[in-house]
Amino acid sequence: MFSRSSLKMFLWLFLCVLQSDSSGLEITVTAKVGDEAKLPCNCHKKYTVNELKTYTIYWQKPVGNGKKDLVVIAHRDGKDEPNRKDQRYQNRTKMNEQNLTLSIFSVQASDKGTYKCIIITNEGTDEESVNFSVVADFSKPNIYAEIPNGCDLTQLTLRCSSHGGLNKDFKMLGSINNKTEKWTVSSTTDNQTELLNVTGYMQLNVTENIVVQCSVVYAGIQISANFTWSIPKECLLTAPPHGIIIASSVILVFLVAVLVVIFRRLTCKNSRSSHPISSFQPVETFDLAPQQQQLNETVKEASF
Repeated sequence: MFSRSSLKMFLWLFLCVLQSDSSGLEITVTAKVGDEAKLPCNCHKKYTVNELKTYTIYWQKPVGNGKKDLVVIAHRDGKDEPNRKDQRYQNRTKMNEQNLTLSIFSVQASDKGTYKCIIITNEGTDEESVNFSVVADFSKPNIYAEIPNGCDLTQLTLRCSSHGGLNKDFKMLGSINNKTEKWTVSSTTDNQTELLNVTGYMQLNVTENIVVQCSVVYAGIQISANFTWSIPKECLLTAPPHGIIIASSVILVFLVAVLVVIFRRLTCKNSRSSHPISSFQPVETFDLAPQQQQLNETVKEASF
C-alpha cells in the first residue's frame, strides 16, 4: 500500500515534527544585536548529505498581512542562489550544507520573528519553524548638567541619556548624594534600527556640590553611571578670612562709638543756645518838615 521510501519519509517527518515541537513548544533562539545567530533545522537528519544536495532548500521568514514570505536562503541542487535572497539579508546569511543550520550575521532588531526551514524533495515537503528573538543592551548612561541663567543655581537641570535597548519595560532610577530622586523620562524609537533612545531630566535648587547616579534597569539587568557636579568658581560667594572679620567688627564698633560722642556734643550745644539775646541798634531819623514847606511855596508861585 505504501512504498518503502514513502514510509521512511513519513517516519522521518513525524520525528522532525516531534523534535521541533516537543510538548507543544517550538525551538527558540535568542541573540544580541550585532552578534551572530545560529538557527537549527532538525529535519536534515532524515536525509543524507548527498540527498540534500539534490533537493531545494529554503529558509524563509513569514511577514503576514497577505505578503509573501521573505527569502532568507535559497539553495538548489547543492548551490546557493543569492539573487533570490531578500535584500535585507544580502551578505548577512549563510547555510551549513550538511546540517542546514542558518547563520545570521550582524543581527538586527528587525531580524526577530519566526523562520521556516523548508526542504522540497521529489516526494513532498518538510518544514520546521524556529522562533528567533533579539535582545539589545542599553548603553552606559551619560549624565550632564545645564545652568541656563549664569549662576542661577535654582535652575540647575540634570540630564541622563542612554540608547540601544529594545526592552520598553525599562526603568530609570536616580539619586543625589545617595538620596533617591525621580527622573522625568521620555523615549523615542529609531525607525531604522528599532532601538530605543532614552532621556531623563530633573531640575534642582542646589547649594552644594553633588554626586549624581543614573541607572537603567531592564530584564533583570542594571547599568549605572555616576557624575560629580561642583558649583563653578565664578558662582561661589567666598567668605573672608576669620581675622578680617574680627578686624572689621572692631572698626565698625569704633565708628559707632565716635558717632555717638559727636551726637551727644551737638545735643548739649543746642540746648545751651535755646534762648538767644536779641540786640537792637537805633535808627537815625530825619526831620522832613522844612522840605515839605518849601515844596508848598513853590506850588503856590506856579499857580499865579
